[in-house]
Amino acid sequence: MLSACLLWTAATAAGADDAHHIFWEVKGKHNTVYLLGSVHMLKAADSALPPEALRAYADSKLLVMELDLNGAGAESLLESDASLETLPEGQTLADAIGPQLYAQLVARAQPLGLAPELLEHVQPWFAALMLQQMQLAKSGFDAAAGVDEQFALLAQGDHKPIIGLETMQEQLGFFAHLSAGQQREFLRSTLQQSDDGESDTEAVVRAWQRGDTVKLEQLLREGTQDSPELYRLLTTDRNRRWLPKITALLAGDDNCLVIVGALHLIGHDGVVELLQRQGFNPRQH
Repeated sequence: MLSACLLWTAATAAGADDAHHIFWEVKGKHNTVYLLGSVHMLKAADSALPPEALRAYADSKLLVMELDLNGAGAESLLESDASLETLPEGQTLADAIGPQLYAQLVARAQPLGLAPELLEHVQPWFAALMLQQMQLAKSGFDAAAGVDEQFALLAQGDHKPIIGLETMQEQLGFFAHLSAGQQREFLRSTLQQSDDGESDTEAVVRAWQRGDTVKLEQLLREGTQDSPELYRLLTTDRNRRWLPKITALLAGDDNCLVIVGALHLIGHDGVVELLQRQGFNPRQH
């Protein structure tokens, strides 16, 4: 799940014009919709954007992203409903997940600078995401170098509108509405995979840079095979909710660049195959 966070959640390979990318072009009746798979956090050395995506951005009148990062603003993101992230009054994380799993979490979190008191009253899913973010940051990954924030910054400077497929409240809700058992499993999986997290994450980034959908799907399948229900709730169900919005874009007149986590584009239930089943012909570049 750690590597999946990058894609749900580029360097030399992404800069070569003859390389493939996690990038597709889909023709509508009167327009083109471009699909770019994002890595939400990257190292600075890997942060060069694919040239095809930059050309698609220049050719598009608007961006479509999981969230409207510019319209939401940092203040709005911070004002999201904290009750989704915290346990009911009187409950502690140790009570929710049990002393053994809590001890494992604290042992992993403290070397990262994540104090136990910051975890004491948060939901298990939020503790897992905090741990993932801290691990990635310690390894040199930065959201500011990620695909989403780079394009949001470009759009802000160009006054190009962004449409969000979801709101922050909706995204938090996907996690907050997981059952207690599913949240414990998400946290347990995060802790189990954190030992190999850096090498797994690097492998994901390299596959993304090469546009290697086969390798990327393999890596992500390995990372989610222990939690297929979580994968469905957090990925494939969202893909299906997005599909009508993307097909509506294809019925319009304006070219658009759609940027979502790369995990959402690949595989049998990815957006690309869902569009194929609708009769469209996505072409990978």
